[in-house]
Amino acid sequence: MDFSDQELVSEIRSGSAIAFERLMNRHQNLVYRVAYGYTGDRESALDVTQETFLKVHTRLRSFRGTGEVKSWIVRIATNEARNRGRTERRHPTLALDEASFRDPAPSAEETRVRESRERALERSLATLRPRHRLAVVLRYYGNLSPREIAPLLECSEARARNMLFRSLKKLRSVLTENEEYVR
Repeated sequence: MDFSDQELVSEIRSGSAIAFERLMNRHQNLVYRVAYGYTGDRESALDVTQETFLKVHTRLRSFRGTGEVKSWIVRIATNEARNRGRTERRHPTLALDEASFRDPAPSAEETRVRESRERALERSLATLRPRHRLAVVLRYYGNLSPREIAPLLECSEARARNMLFRSLKKLRSVLTENEEYVR
């Protein structure tokens, strides 16, 4: 049986450790991607992911339930990643989690092309400003709508849409200039 996030929150509040594990498993990849987008470091992103879920666990009782649980978790992850980024003074970059996109048995040529495209996409994403990069990550890897992204970036929905539009335009431009992506 697949529970909604709200149902899992109710179960967690009733003391179910299994429900918390399900909630964490459901959102950990997104939290990791957001964290990696800010920190640019695998270990730091893993630390941020862990800290995020510790905070989710301790703050769940105070969650009002007026918004989406997913957005609330991403907001915590974003704040944790920003704080870590500030303290470590790192320049954020973004890498894609290649394992989540692989076919069970791709050919050597398919693997080479995919890896080449992923590297090109990583380099292209790195050209975006951090807020714009985060907007793209949240939209296309987190499947969040511009309405859900706006409060996370502390801007209006129209501004979030504009950021996404400009970011995608820049990515298209950079990628079409990059011969490796086209091959």
